[in-house]
Amino acid sequence: MKRNITTVQPPQAEVWLTAKPLLGKLIKWTTLGILVLALTTVTLYTAGSYRKDSDNSQLVLVRSFLTLSLLLIISSIYGVILNLYYAVRKRQGAYLFGVLGYVLIIVLGILIALGAAFILGAVDGNR
Repeated sequence: MKRNITTVQPPQAEVWLTAKPLLGKLIKWTTLGILVLALTTVTLYTAGSYRKDSDNSQLVLVRSFLTLSLLLIISSIYGVILNLYYAVRKRQGAYLFGVLGYVLIIVLGILIALGAAFILGAVDGNR
């Protein structure tokens, strides 16, 4: 009796190990790296405000976390599109959890960007 190669399913562990191509992994790690940088600059800004650091250094931090939050939003949107594509193409619902994670990161990036824009608007209004 011949076995049809197309009907043989690999074990579940192999499916999870090879589930996402390299591009998806690069987008995920890039997004997480930008998220860590953005949260670090927000933390440095908060600590600098508490210590009463110079205004120029604080403005540099605000501009940097505004830029990082915009990059975070862009990379997360790309991650959502990529995970939706993989979910449809591979017919695996596990990618929808990735979409949910990216959506939460987008919301966090929007909140950081709005905070930075508010701070920059308040500083420019005082000058």
